[in-house]
Amino acid sequence: MPEDPILYQAAVATGMLGPNMVGLTLGHGIYICHGHCTLRLISHELRHVYQYEQAGSITAFLGVYLEQIVTSGYQNAPLEIDARNHEAR
Repeated sequence: MPEDPILYQAAVATGMLGPNMVGLTLGHGIYICHGHCTLRLISHELRHVYQYEQAGSITAFLGVYLEQIVTSGYQNAPLEIDARNHEAR
């Protein structure tokens, strides 16, 4: 979790980071919490890698992604919906 109080509050309020988070993608790096590695989660995170590549950079992706999280909430953010739609089941 971010140490900065404002970023911490934003992360908790949007549901982006917190106790239920088990995977995170930053560019081509995929981070998965121990004991949560499943094909479904890997395919979800790989879709985020694709989204990063389509955006052209981490900065470009995060600008769009964070705006979606703030305005729509984590579950309703279009990039999250897209990643869920591409999960291997």
